[in-house]
Order: sequence, then structure tokens, then C-alpha cells
Amino acid sequence: MTEHLHLITMQLNHLQRMRHYLEHSYERCDEMFPVTNWQEMSMEQHEMLAAFRVRFSEFQEHLVKTMRAVAIEEEVDAERFGSVLAFMEKLGVLDSVERWKMIREIRNSVNREYEEDAVRITEFFSEMFSAMPELFACHDKLFAFCNDAYGPGHSTD
Repeated sequence: MTEHLHLITMQLNHLQRMRHYLEHSYERCDEMFPVTNWQEMSMEQHEMLAAFRVRFSEFQEHLVKTMRAVAIEEEVDAERFGSVLAFMEKLGVLDSVERWKMIREIRNSVNREYEEDAVRITEFFSEMFSAMPELFACHDKLFAFCNDAYGPGHSTD
């Protein structure tokens, strides 16, 4: 296995661990949503939502890094991320480049505007919750592609 393929394997394994943490955060936050009064939430509830937000963001960011690594391995121009996304759509890892960009914008918006406007923050979290199956599907498809393309040595822990 080349050093670069080893890196991809390590990234996929790390994504799997991150996914478990994100699933845990989602389960803890799902029971309190939708939030009707942000001011009445406990510090623990705010921390749970903050953990979810960070884990969602980190999971998506790590997916990006892994997609870029795969694009490099496949000799696709990875300098422009649009090329990477188009390649991932062509592979079937992403259903839509535009939808990926929308999810990324949701993530960016909630990170910029966290706790400033309760209505908008509720919308952002609701959109992140609804985007989770898409992120997980992308992860599953990326893993399947790597397993098919590079062999069964790309299993997760």
C-alpha cells in the first residue's frame, strides 16, 4: 500500500470514529428539538448543542479532506475544490454538488451566527439535523468507493 493510500485509510478510519461521536451528539440533541425558548435552556443543553455543532462541522470538514485525498489519488485536479466536488458527484459519492454547498453554507452560517438570533439558529440546527443522513450517505459511498477501488484494506475499525 502506498503512503497516500495509507493516509486515505487512516482518514476513513478517523471519519468512522467522528461519525460515532456525531451520532451520539445528535441523539442527545434530538430530544430537545425544536427549541422554543433558548433562554430557558440549561447550560448542559447549550453545551450539547455546541458539541453537536462542532462535531457536525468537523465531520463535514474531514469528509472534504478525504474527498480531496481521493481526488489526488485519482489524479483529479484538487487545487480547485469545485473540481473535487464534481468528481465526487460523478463517482456517485455526492448526489448533488449544489446540495453539498448548501449544507456547507448551513454549517458556516451557524458557526458565524451562533446564539445571536434564536429563530435563525433554530432553523440552522433543524437544517443540520435534516442534513445528517446525507452526510452519512456521502461517508458510506466514499468508503464503498475506496473499498472497491483500492481493496478491502480500507475497512474501518
